[in-house]
Amino acid sequence: MSFKKAVSLLMAITLIMVMVAGCGGQQSGTNQNQQNGNQGQAQNQQSQESKPKLGAVMIDLNHPFYAAMMEAGNKAAEDFGAEVIWKSAEGSLEKEISLIENFIEQKVDVILIDPIDATGVIPAIEKAHEAGIEVITMGNFVDTPYNVNTLYNDFEDTKTLGQMMGNYLGKKGNVVVLVGSPGNYVSDMRQKGFLQGIGEFRDIKVLSVQPSDWDPAKGMKVMENWLTSYSDIDGFFCVSDAVTFAAIEAIKAAGRQKDIAVFSYDGEIQASEKIKNGEIVADLLTGAKRVGYWNIKVATQLAKGEKMENKVYLPTHFVMQEETAKKMKEAGILEGKSVVTPNEAIRLFDAYQEELGPKK
Repeated sequence: MSFKKAVSLLMAITLIMVMVAGCGGQQSGTNQNQQNGNQGQAQNQQSQESKPKLGAVMIDLNHPFYAAMMEAGNKAAEDFGAEVIWKSAEGSLEKEISLIENFIEQKVDVILIDPIDATGVIPAIEKAHEAGIEVITMGNFVDTPYNVNTLYNDFEDTKTLGQMMGNYLGKKGNVVVLVGSPGNYVSDMRQKGFLQGIGEFRDIKVLSVQPSDWDPAKGMKVMENWLTSYSDIDGFFCVSDAVTFAAIEAIKAAGRQKDIAVFSYDGEIQASEKIKNGEIVADLLTGAKRVGYWNIKVATQLAKGEKMENKVYLPTHFVMQEETAKKMKEAGILEGKSVVTPNEAIRLFDAYQEELGPKK
């Protein structure tokens, strides 16, 4: 072989080796990229799977209160790292039980229930317990050892409202009371608390206690009947702002708004506005969005292994003008209570993440 041919053959072999090495390097890089991509997908999937899965069964998601709970609850799920599935029982106990059982089959970590019937849901709660699933019952107390009841401190808070009204009226006068539905835990606790508070004043007479069934139209009708039957009403308490607002319209129509001191419960923005203009003396802030956010927060904590008592209570705030608050504090009523002005209550109504969210 001539020298030139030998050089040419050597160059050709070298070129082939370089090309093979290049292809090998490119394949190695591709494999590495695929490996990195697969690892990233696996980490994302693992992160998704590590999120607690919550199932929420609501009474009726078409109702504005529950829709607001869901809106804020979804924000809590983002803030606390959970996934939540919302279902509506549409007011049916049978459907509520079916939805609970579906969540049991899905093996969610926690089931949240807004009980239509506090007794009727117990068998479904027991099934969830047998399946190793935690249960939260919201608002309505359900008496089993297998659930966490997330409640408002209704009895103590309305007892305080009763004491406030008694002092505001100068410890004498006539009072009427609108409740929700007899037999409903929330309504019953609010009624009992208020009557115990106002009952501390021997010269105050409770003229009538009537149900509204949480219906503003019915509440207005009851108030109209009272205004016709009783010429002297000094104080009015209602367990729900929506019903209170309707009753106030009846009081206005009768021209007696200056004669009747109104106390209410829920802390809706409209209630705070009415405190500012003098239509309501005092209210209690719970708030649908605060309730929804807080419940998902508690459910996520429970799913992550935090121990809970059988009853846990939503932080609440008494809402009133500064002058009213000063008088009540002087009477020794508001010791240890959170008291806010109407403007602060309006801010807190939507500032639930600031108040109840993860601490930074």
